Amino acid sequence: MRRKLEIVMLACQQAVPEPAVLEDLLAAAGFQGRAIAEPCSSKVEVFQMLRILAAEADLLWIIGCPEEQCLFTEGSARMGRRVEYARKYLEEIGLEPERLGMSRIPPGETQTLKAMAAEMTGRARSLGPNPAKSPAKKESDL
Repeated sequence: MRRKLEIVMLACQQAVPEPAVLEDLLAAAGFQGRAIAEPCSSKVEVFQMLRILAAEADLLWIIGCPEEQCLFTEGSARMGRRVEYARKYLEEIGLEPERLGMSRIPPGETQTLKAMAAEMTGRARSLGPNPAKSPAKKESDL
């Protein structure tokens, strides 16, 4: 039995006030999705991104507000710099930097959410399972 690819999303609560909508869009496309609300995308640290990719995700997506609409003034710009830094690190260790994605979306844009979900699922399909991800533990190992 083939397992579903897992996509984890860290979403600014201003940009994505209802993260369950994203999970539903991914489930409809045959993926296991988990959306985690963050107070601001700038609060996501590089070590968190790397840990999530190593432990559970085949694809990680960070979602923030457009830079000019960020309530924390430079939060969205900070997110962009951190994602780029993490992508460079992934490339250095031999993992596809494309496993880490980023979007900036205005709050409440349902069509943008659908397009973003399509981009995520397409990328996850093309990359396949994450070779760096920890293997799932069997019940007998717990």
